Amino acid sequence: MEDIKINLAVEYKGKLITPNQIKLLIALHKTKSQNKASNLLNISPSSFNIQLNRLEKKLGVKLYYSSPNGTILTDTGLEILETYKSYSKRLKNHSFTVSGFVSGEIAKILFENPIITSFDNALKLLKMGFIDVLGVDDSYWIYRLGDERFLKSEVGSCDFNIFLIAYDNFVMVSKKEFDYKNLVGIRFSSQRIVYNILKKEGIKFKVKIKTKNPFRAIDLVNEGYSLFLNESLLKYVDGNFNIEYPKFYEKTIHAINFISFGKDIKIEKEDIKKIKKLGFKV
Repeated sequence: MEDIKINLAVEYKGKLITPNQIKLLIALHKTKSQNKASNLLNISPSSFNIQLNRLEKKLGVKLYYSSPNGTILTDTGLEILETYKSYSKRLKNHSFTVSGFVSGEIAKILFENPIITSFDNALKLLKMGFIDVLGVDDSYWIYRLGDERFLKSEVGSCDFNIFLIAYDNFVMVSKKEFDYKNLVGIRFSSQRIVYNILKKEGIKFKVKIKTKNPFRAIDLVNEGYSLFLNESLLKYVDGNFNIEYPKFYEKTIHAINFISFGKDIKIEKEDIKKIKKLGFKV
């Protein structure tokens, strides 16, 4: 099984497996050796093993076992790779729903088998003409994508409809005391709203590290970073973390939108109830 240029996340029982974690499984399946797999990925064997064990702990399942034929993926590990492979095939066959990580929580309710990925990957797929519905986490991109000149130059079409589905807020997540000067930033997210508020409130802050993936950002909290996280993603947070609501909580509200390129989006009453249970405001 070969990797593809566009990285995709895979969901397993409500938990997202990041593109880098998928690469661990692909390399191990290909080489049947942690040492060879680590060489393939240009990381140390110890780092490979730590990341693989961390993924097992995150999912709560065994992903590999030792045998006379080498290190073999379990049925669960193979199932995850098959899901990844099916996503990859869909890139070549037809248009589909693609969402950012936050809008992806809603996409899983409204659409069948949405692909959830970082927004820069989503934009690549959009430019390639693979998308009929796009979930957008940050309203800034609604502004950009709503510009006909942008769509004509980047996508080749400006025939679309925008659907405002829900609202979300940010909360503060930390392992110990929240540290404004040791933040983890999430690219293509609405965190910029929080940063603007902090500036207006006169609160000094510093983003020390950035990632495209909020689930990677949550992992980084374990390393001592503090995080402004979408409230809808709190179910993925370790129960031992501190969760605080900032005094400017209400000001962090932001829209979660979907852009449809010729496909109708229907929302039933039951869908609205499910979206509310996820922590969104409808």
